[in-house]
Amino acid sequence: MGYGLRAVLVVALLALVCRWGVAQVGPRYVIELPGGSADVATQGWLQLAGKGLVLMRFQDLRLLAVAADGEAYSQEAVQSWPAADLVLVLPASAGRYDGVAPLGALRNGVPVVVAQQAGAGAGAGSGSGAVMAGGPRLYPMQPWNALDLRKHGTRLRVTAMPGPAGTVAVAGYLIEVGNSRASYRLYAGAVGDEAAVLAQRLPGADMALLPGHDGPLLLALNRGMPPKDAGPAALTAAGHVFKPLRR
Repeated sequence: MGYGLRAVLVVALLALVCRWGVAQVGPRYVIELPGGSADVATQGWLQLAGKGLVLMRFQDLRLLAVAADGEAYSQEAVQSWPAADLVLVLPASAGRYDGVAPLGALRNGVPVVVAQQAGAGAGAGSGSGAVMAGGPRLYPMQPWNALDLRKHGTRLRVTAMPGPAGTVAVAGYLIEVGNSRASYRLYAGAVGDEAAVLAQRLPGADMALLPGHDGPLLLALNRGMPPKDAGPAALTAAGHVFKPLRR
């Protein structure tokens, strides 16, 4: 009887700890966007929108992923970026990185997700981000921070992901987009890990968007089970259609 009681107490304590842990990695930021159409599209679209620019569309929501060390990440190029509801600045993998300065040329108030720099303050716990003077609203992220965005019936969650074991900086983002019925999970990262490594670190991801020498690459992960001998394919201006899955 004594052993059984102790076991029950241990299970109860673990449950409380798990609930506390889930609360800690819950949404750090929440954004509600007005309006939008009642589009009930069942497919989404990934498209190369320029050098270092990838546009994700689902229903009436548009997310623009920007390589922080790509040619398009400059004050001169920002003016030609396609319009988006949310801009996601992917961590720099190599080469130059100009910080957040180029973002000042974006339209006033557009939300932008960036990796929080080492030593920077934690920022708002679940607030509205920090506004650059006359420019966008920045949402700095540390590993496991999340941002939830809703626009009409479309739901988007962006979670900052660490790299392999032993790393502490943000290596990429897990993007989940969909509606109340289904969703699609795309990992957008700065490091082109092997398929097996990515599948192990991201067991729930459907696809990975990775940097390539000649442009971004797509790698099917199939919820953590990449097909044998499957390699990445180049993302082109023609785009890639994806279909949200019931979870």
